[in-house]
Amino acid sequence: MTYFRLLVGCIPEEKRFQFDRILGEIGLSLRDVHAGEIGKAVFADFKQVLYNTQDQIIPDIILNFSKTVRLSSLGILGYAIINSKNIEKALQVSSRFSSLSYSNFDFQLFKNKDTAGIRLLDHLPSRLEREDFLCSKYNMLSSMLPPSTDLSRMHIYADYSLPSYETSYQRFFKCSIQFDASYLCIYFPAEWLKTTVNGADHELYLLCEAQCTEMVSERGAVDNVVQKVHRIMLQPGNLGISLEEVALKLNMSPRNLRENIYQSATTYKQIVIDVRMSLAKQYLLETFLSIKEISYRLNYAQPNSFGRAFKRTYGVSPKRMRLGSIQSR
Repeated sequence: MTYFRLLVGCIPEEKRFQFDRILGEIGLSLRDVHAGEIGKAVFADFKQVLYNTQDQIIPDIILNFSKTVRLSSLGILGYAIINSKNIEKALQVSSRFSSLSYSNFDFQLFKNKDTAGIRLLDHLPSRLEREDFLCSKYNMLSSMLPPSTDLSRMHIYADYSLPSYETSYQRFFKCSIQFDASYLCIYFPAEWLKTTVNGADHELYLLCEAQCTEMVSERGAVDNVVQKVHRIMLQPGNLGISLEEVALKLNMSPRNLRENIYQSATTYKQIVIDVRMSLAKQYLLETFLSIKEISYRLNYAQPNSFGRAFKRTYGVSPKRMRLGSIQSR
């Protein structure tokens, strides 16, 4: 996966020992990445490595990584984008086939007479994911515009606070940003949508679009299996269920289930985390259970481990989320 090689290039030599440890959490090493031997690493694995690197080693790694990503790095999806007839079509393609990219968030492209925008639709991804979405879409849009374009005509609303690495934001974004907004959106002049993508090849676009459509169709059937795994885990007493036990309930072999999950660009471990965090939010906002009791219900050995996992997902501590909910009533 090209993403891993690009990310390694962003890691200073003195930080690579720590980065190698983070890679080890998904069964990889720096040597594996350099040799191109990353096996069946999927988008969820890469996101885990990227976000843990930002959490533990380099606070602005998402911005640094985004600078290195070219649309061609997105594989067949990238080639469909860069061969679209104009920026409007390119953004529509990016939205339609978002599941084929590691930054697979749902977003809405809208326009009126003078203004257009890209607005995040996903509900409550972590702050790191929101920053990742913002950087990737800003980078995509700016890379397709002519070099002479005045990027300061863009305006960004970010639904999170200004991070400590403010200088990195000033270097990366060439436009104004309003933090602590109620939504995440990139506004830009509507006239940009009709800007022709330089070098676009219509025949190549048709080929790439057809392949993307086929890949998404194949993944749809696989995603149904992942949804079934979610439902099984949400049944009483099943939170700690093993992959082998889930496979038995689905009348599948463990190998077949593992392959289906892999094809859906996630991992069994990530599904467990997603279910835990979904339940955690529900317990915090809809019950009076203590945070300690919630952590034990979700099979965390220590409340501190639960707190760290929760903050990685939602960007705030469990206590902060509960207090925010109470204050807003």
